[in-house]
Amino acid sequence: MLSKQKCTHAINVWKETRTDFSKVKKIIDPTAVFNFTQDDCDWIKGNNENSNFHTYVGVHNDKFILIVVPLDKKGKEIDLDSYLTTKLTDLKEDITLIETDVVTTVSKTTLSKNLEITKHWKEVDLPTYNEPTITERASVKDIEKWKNECLDWFYYECNKAGGKNIFRVFTVPFADLAREGQKQGEVVALFGFKHSSIYQTQIPILIFVAIADKAGTTEIMRAKNNEGTSETNTEDLARPCPPLCKEKSNFTLLD
Repeated sequence: MLSKQKCTHAINVWKETRTDFSKVKKIIDPTAVFNFTQDDCDWIKGNNENSNFHTYVGVHNDKFILIVVPLDKKGKEIDLDSYLTTKLTDLKEDITLIETDVVTTVSKTTLSKNLEITKHWKEVDLPTYNEPTITERASVKDIEKWKNECLDWFYYECNKAGGKNIFRVFTVPFADLAREGQKQGEVVALFGFKHSSIYQTQIPILIFVAIADKAGTTEIMRAKNNEGTSETNTEDLARPCPPLCKEKSNFTLLD
C-alpha cells in the first residue's frame, strides 16, 4: 500500500520519465511482470464497486509500479488514504497457458431398405459459441511482441512525440480479477501489444492470468457474458490512456 500523496508523486515521476528513453530502459524489463497476491485481489474486490477499475502507472523508489484505484457504482474513482501498488518484477516460475479446443465429429451412415450402405459421411462441429476471440495462443503472441519490441516502441514514441502518447493509466475490466468458484491463488499481469486498426499502430495492453496450481498452469482471466456460460472479449482488454482517453475526466490522479 502507498499513501495517496506518494501515489500522485509516483504518477508524476512516470509522466516525466516517459519522455526520456534512457530513463525508461533503466526501469522497464521486457520480461518482467506484475504479481497480485490473493490478498491483493481480495482488497480490490472489497473496495471496487464497478465493472472496471483504474490502474495507474508510476515510478516509486526507482521502481516501475502499478497503482490500483477502485471505482464506485457511477464509475468515479473512490478517494482513499492509500492505494494498492505492485512493482514490476521477475516472473517467479514458468507458467503454462492452456487452451483446449473441443471438436465434435459425428459419423452418419444411411442404410437402404435392403440394408445396404448407400451413404456414409462425417460432420465436424468446431467450437464457436464458447470460443473467445482473445485466445491463449493470441495472448502469447501479444506477450511475445511486447518482450521483443517494447524497447523499440518506447524509443520510437520518445523521439516521435516526446513520450506524450505513452500510457499513464489503464482501465481494467473488474472481471479480470474474478475467479471461478471462489478459487484462491495469485494473479499475474503481463504487458502485451495489440494492433489497433483505428490508430494503425501497436497498443500496449495488460493481460491478466490466474495461477491455477503449483505446477504453474494458468488461465487467461476474461469477462463472462449475460448467458452465464460463454466467454466474451468485449471488455477483456485493459485499455491504456493515452491513447484511449475518451473518459479522461474520470482519471482524477492525472494532472
